[in-house]
Amino acid sequence: VILTIVLTLFCAPAFAFLYEVVIPTDEEIAAMADDKILDYYISVLIERKAAETFHGKAGFTPKEYNKFKELLGLIVVLRQEMLKREIDVPPVEEWLR
Repeated sequence: VILTIVLTLFCAPAFAFLYEVVIPTDEEIAAMADDKILDYYISVLIERKAAETFHGKAGFTPKEYNKFKELLGLIVVLRQEMLKREIDVPPVEEWLR
């Protein structure tokens, strides 16, 4: 019981990062300024990399899995909007490897 409490206290903050990204609507993304959409895209890629790294061996709970799928969907929508606006995207994914 004590071990469970200790592990919960130390592990709980690590799970919080997966829920820090707010998933905007397509309309909100379309309304973002170019510099904001680029910054948001970079933040989401960093968040995804952190999630992949953290859960690489631990696996996902169903709730975390759904959040991760939302995060991947957000990356796609942001990238599509940037392509539509012809925003040059830095190679963030390459930098995170």
